[in-house]
Amino acid sequence: MKQSKNLNDLIDALTILPGVGRKSAQRMAYQLIRSNKDLTLNLADKLNNITSNIASCKVCGIYLDIEDVDKQVNGECHICIAQNKDPSKICVTESPSDAYIIDQSTDYNGYFFVLDGSLSPLDGRGPIEVGIKRLQQNLEEKKITELILATSTTVEGEATAHYVQQLASKMSIKVSRIAFGIPLNGELGYLDSETISHAFNERKII
Repeated sequence: MKQSKNLNDLIDALTILPGVGRKSAQRMAYQLIRSNKDLTLNLADKLNNITSNIASCKVCGIYLDIEDVDKQVNGECHICIAQNKDPSKICVTESPSDAYIIDQSTDYNGYFFVLDGSLSPLDGRGPIEVGIKRLQQNLEEKKITELILATSTTVEGEATAHYVQQLASKMSIKVSRIAFGIPLNGELGYLDSETISHAFNERKII
């Protein structure tokens, strides 16, 4: 059965989203078609809106409304210049969403620096492309004594963490890494051996 070209185009567009395969994209597309027209148009309007009204801070990389970017002082956003920040710490993440999660879930009160993803030479993503050169400049301008790595445990995430660690170490900055392993209320029987091994090797005295 031949499927609508417009429907196929929508499905193809949805598959660019992370974690969305063709089957998931197809379900989303059919749901959008079945939905109330006003709801679909509202979603389209919101998607169109973010392309012109959201930008990232030139210093830390956090997403901001465009009017907040225009109000930046010396290129820094309201998060960068907040008076309650600990100026000696900086947390490095791979995406703005990771920074928001850490900010909302912990009592961390230092700076953030958001990379544009992780290193991936095969995809042409080197230190310049992911923003490590900007990070280096940031570290040189601020009096940072501790850099906290909050990158993922993927191969790319580990490679990025290693690269940043070497960079910071050369600048005599202490480097720490957020812990990974057993989730809160998790049972060992449901975890894979790699996760258990990592958690066991990263154990600490209590």
